[in-house]
Amino acid sequence: MFPALVALLLAGTSHPESLSTTRIVVGGARATAELRFQALSLLEVMPELDLVPDGELDAEECRAGEARIAQYLLAGLRLVRVDGEREEPLAGRLEALVPDDPAQVGALDLQRLDARLAFESSAPIEVLAVESRLFHETNPWHRDLTTLEWNGAQGVLHTFEGADTRWLFEPAHVRRPSVFATFVRLGIEHILGGYDHLAFLLALLVASRRLKSLVGVVTAFTLAHSITLAAAALGLVKLPPRFVELAIALSIAYVACENLLRREARNPWIEAFAFGLLHGLGFAGFLGEALTGEPLILTALVGFNLGVELGQLAVVLVTTVLIALAFRPWRRRVAGTAEAGLVPRAVRLGVSAIVALSGFYWFAERAGWL
Repeated sequence: MFPALVALLLAGTSHPESLSTTRIVVGGARATAELRFQALSLLEVMPELDLVPDGELDAEECRAGEARIAQYLLAGLRLVRVDGEREEPLAGRLEALVPDDPAQVGALDLQRLDARLAFESSAPIEVLAVESRLFHETNPWHRDLTTLEWNGAQGVLHTFEGADTRWLFEPAHVRRPSVFATFVRLGIEHILGGYDHLAFLLALLVASRRLKSLVGVVTAFTLAHSITLAAAALGLVKLPPRFVELAIALSIAYVACENLLRREARNPWIEAFAFGLLHGLGFAGFLGEALTGEPLILTALVGFNLGVELGQLAVVLVTTVLIALAFRPWRRRVAGTAEAGLVPRAVRLGVSAIVALSGFYWFAERAGWL
């Protein structure tokens, strides 16, 4: 038989095509693992199982070596319930072992075996560590394609190969708080390090007439960029990142130049909303990279947006307090006059000039002119 000849030729050596598949199904405190692997992979580890040296395992040989096979499979595939720092290896047993009929194996195929393992935990499984070292003794390049189905959810695939022998699986409801916190932090860091967005906010802030109007401006900007951030992150809107970054730079310069051309303070909530839509696309460009491979997109999106708002609010509050303390006597003196505003006209013009120059510089830099 051709498969037997192939097996005999490979006897004593490990074959590089060593491959197995595992389907793990978790439900409450129980789990099952359905394995399908090559008979040759098992015989390379336990050659004594082959009572009739032909490189294959029939039903009789499997029954004779079932106890040793079960011991090997349960040692090579371990399921561990993780509860914080505590780990509990799950007790397991072999429920079924079925070899392919050697007579039905194709000439170019290798015989395979199907095994079913059952595991039980002392408590419902919240986090599961899967450790797979099957056939690594003789096949360090062995690969196992593992699919894990968690309480009826869609299966998640993981490939064990080489030194990768442990997979810590956390279901969505366990990962959600940590994902949320991670993206809140990313949002805060992004807005605090986004000097172009902060410059835009500063131009809006010095243009405002009073604190009440500033609240409307910040609300309009927040609402606008939240809309486009969500739409872009969910794939509903897509614009070239280069165009977005150039447009953001021009929006900063535009608002600052408008401040320079107007003699009086105003309530720039229209500009805040219109250009906020644009800045939301800029936030989405960064978020899109951070979302790569993250299945909890909505959780990450809400967390990131909240982080942006918290960082933005902190900047606005600190700046507003400083302005209130620095210009309180001046505001009392000009209250009710045409000159009234959050800051004196000279300060508004000076800040706006710096922001306008910054906007034009960022545009030239992003256009590749510098």
